[in-house]
Amino acid sequence: MRYFFIEPDDLKQPTVTIGGNEVRHMGKVLRLKPGMTVGLSDGCGMQGEARIRTLTRDQVVLEVLRRFPSQREPSGELVVAQALLKDQKMDLLLRQLTELGMTRWLPFISERSVPQPDERRQASRAARWARIAREAVKQCRRGRIPELSPVGRLDDVLREASHFDTRILFWEGARQALPIVADSDPGGTRRILVIVGPEGGFSDGEAAAADQAGFRLATLGPRILRAETATIAACALVQHLYGDLRTAPPRSPVSSEGNESLTP
Repeated sequence: MRYFFIEPDDLKQPTVTIGGNEVRHMGKVLRLKPGMTVGLSDGCGMQGEARIRTLTRDQVVLEVLRRFPSQREPSGELVVAQALLKDQKMDLLLRQLTELGMTRWLPFISERSVPQPDERRQASRAARWARIAREAVKQCRRGRIPELSPVGRLDDVLREASHFDTRILFWEGARQALPIVADSDPGGTRRILVIVGPEGGFSDGEAAAADQAGFRLATLGPRILRAETATIAACALVQHLYGDLRTAPPRSPVSSEGNESLTP
């Protein structure tokens, strides 16, 4: 089933009209026809199913069949603070972290970050990252687009520590790995902040500042990983230990529980 974004208020209506470039994509590229069913998402946690009523050159009219809360969103919060990497690496990370369930993207400049973008460059990146996050959410069928924070500094990230009950900075100089969580731990209910460094890693001073701010310093094993590899490994590990990678996927994107059916 193909999924499309619509505004939250539109998803509450019995019919939805889609215009613009999406119309050509639906008709010419995807070859959708009247009578076919498509998925909808408002990007804020609600999804739905709709039937194509009419499809013309200028617009597509959809009949909303049902609405339901997304079953693919984490019940907890996973914020990933990533030291700036080179452009294409950050783009790829944002896409993959969104697929893994990241709820907020918190980019920052560290001592060893190679990129030092000015305001114009940061604005351009922000617009591109918004498009990438939206595409990734559509691909993995999540119901909520991650929050994308502006580029800050490591000090800004550390000041947010008190808002989280699990705080981890991954560093090649750390001496301990993350502890194994017992199977009885339900997971998925935590507020987690993960910090990962740039290509050159964190300095000793940065690691010490994170330790003083209450972060656990954790290693990702005996090998030296590329920065982008470390971030994906860290996020997957955290989601497995504390998040929802230990839970079975929903049997169907549409469950009778919590559904609001709009047709007899």
